[in-house]
Amino acid sequence: MATAIAIKDLSHYDRITLSDDPNTDLSQSPGYFLKNANKLKLATLPTNHRVIASLAPGRADNIADVSMPVHLRGCIFERAPNLPPQYAQIMTYWSGEAVNLDDSRAVHFQSPLNEYMVELRPAQGRVEDAYSEMAACDRLLSEGIVVAITGLMQLCNSALPTDFIEIVLPVDLDIAGIEPDAFRSSRSYNVDDEQLEKVYLRIVDIMRSPNPDAIYIDLIRNELIDYGYVY
Repeated sequence: MATAIAIKDLSHYDRITLSDDPNTDLSQSPGYFLKNANKLKLATLPTNHRVIASLAPGRADNIADVSMPVHLRGCIFERAPNLPPQYAQIMTYWSGEAVNLDDSRAVHFQSPLNEYMVELRPAQGRVEDAYSEMAACDRLLSEGIVVAITGLMQLCNSALPTDFIEIVLPVDLDIAGIEPDAFRSSRSYNVDDEQLEKVYLRIVDIMRSPNPDAIYIDLIRNELIDYGYVY
């Protein structure tokens, strides 16, 4: 939490510069790869919190399924052909708006499994000509590494509203790092990496969501978002 808050207002260059000083390098700290804390509703755990389950992708004892789907990685626009039901509503509930809205360059970084022709228009207040700034007509729903959590109802039905579920997420540095090739590929996310992020979902928030049994969160930031390849 401390790391996520510390870097939430830093530009990519300021954040990367931290690694020049070993004493202030946060890239190995928990919270570094969480999506922008200005968008996600992050909060510290209450003092007397109760965690009823810990889930992680690829773990055999999971009661529910946690994954980072390939077809939801990258820039996803609202008319993408291969979206789960209620994706827009679920994404808005858990993640809020995308960090970078309606930028035409995001069109070029769509997920290879969800690409389509996005209509562009001159940006508001611009005269349409060869040099005008363009904006996407379609809404940008997500842009990073989406975490999918399905099958939670069994846990929620036997829990108190104030209980929490822990989600443990490995950070695939090849996909979350600065080079675009793996991020934009159809390569599966590596769930065996040792660097981890952890988040805790409150039962009451799960139950209020558009579909408590299907959660999608644009949760893990990719360095492309801040660096400028995309935006």
